[in-house]
Amino acid sequence: MYCIRKVITSVLISRERLIHSNKQITVAPFQACVTFNNHPRCYSIQKTSDPDQVVDLICKGNAELEKKLRILMLEVEVMRQDGRFAPDSINNDQWQHLLDLKTKNQRQSYLRYLFKTEKSKENFKAKKEARRKEFTVPKPEDMKENKDDLLYGIQHQSLFLRIRDQSINQFDNYRALQAMMYGQSIVIDCSYESHMVYKETVNAAKQMTFVFGDNRVHKNPFNLHLCNVNMTGAFMKQMLKNIPSLDEPWFPMNIHTKSYLDVFPKEKLVYLTPHCREELTKFDHDAVYIVGCMVDKVNNEPLSLAKAKRDGIKMAKLPLDRYLEWAPGSKKNLNINHMIPILLDLKMTADWEYALQHVPRRKLMETKIMAMQKNLNQKLQYDVKKNIKLSKLNTLVFKEKRLKSRRSLYDDENI
Repeated sequence: MYCIRKVITSVLISRERLIHSNKQITVAPFQACVTFNNHPRCYSIQKTSDPDQVVDLICKGNAELEKKLRILMLEVEVMRQDGRFAPDSINNDQWQHLLDLKTKNQRQSYLRYLFKTEKSKENFKAKKEARRKEFTVPKPEDMKENKDDLLYGIQHQSLFLRIRDQSINQFDNYRALQAMMYGQSIVIDCSYESHMVYKETVNAAKQMTFVFGDNRVHKNPFNLHLCNVNMTGAFMKQMLKNIPSLDEPWFPMNIHTKSYLDVFPKEKLVYLTPHCREELTKFDHDAVYIVGCMVDKVNNEPLSLAKAKRDGIKMAKLPLDRYLEWAPGSKKNLNINHMIPILLDLKMTADWEYALQHVPRRKLMETKIMAMQKNLNQKLQYDVKKNIKLSKLNTLVFKEKRLKSRRSLYDDENI
């Protein structure tokens, strides 16, 4: 009874502190937009506010949602006071995602993830600051033997011109811009967001970020077209987090909210899906290939096949069984960040064996056999060591028995 009374008292105290305190809570950055050369530019600004402002921004007058959010804030505050995994700052998107979660276990696991992410960032900053303090650059005057000496190295005289990361980034973007004018088009179908959970959507956005990076550094990149994009969905929000300049007018990627049927001729479209029967034997440089942007860890239905049939366009799959020995139990649907590099190398070399090197090795039979051999060798080594230990133990026991028998024969009491 005392424990229950103590818990209720702590919850009430926490609620009063949460409602009446002036504690500042970090909320999501908002966008401040200005116009430059007739193009809008948006910059994120960090803003702090009290819980009431957070509630007003998220709930927008919905009484039921406000009640749920305040209970959720109270739950998070109690977790903080109890020393459980809960982050110190939660932004608006994270509060919204917490509201969408249905069970308490899901909320606790998400808060644990946010807590670990926050602590990892803090540890990284602390290590970076410690390294900065350890690395003390001596003054140039102390490094010179004579006053007229020239210093060579970083931040001093050098024979080579330093190429900065920004220059490399601009060069890669220029290559992607050339592909937008003269390169072959490829479509990324982003219409599967409703079939994915939040974690899969975040993973799909991460894969799409890798696709953009791999495409622009290639010698002969594609002209990327993202079709059926929901500009207010979780996928685009995560993409903007990964690539903040995605919505800039100069960014080398085409983003369409409409279907690919409205952008390209229907007879040129070829949907690449692992569920169809026809194999892609030869790369067509005039075709417009479509790759579905979907992570199907939960939903394994052939959605891309159904959509291609519904739209009435051609379908094809990669000839994986012809060139690779697939491991039993491995799925033959590849991620989008594997598909695009395969198509890039296939377009440039027309060599399937070279292009399929981007297939993850864990899916192949060769890797499976190597893993089995490794486990078998480890087991054999363990058995050999165990047998050696047993043989040594048996030898010691035998010697001890032998000594005891000798003592019993020549003992004074037995004479």
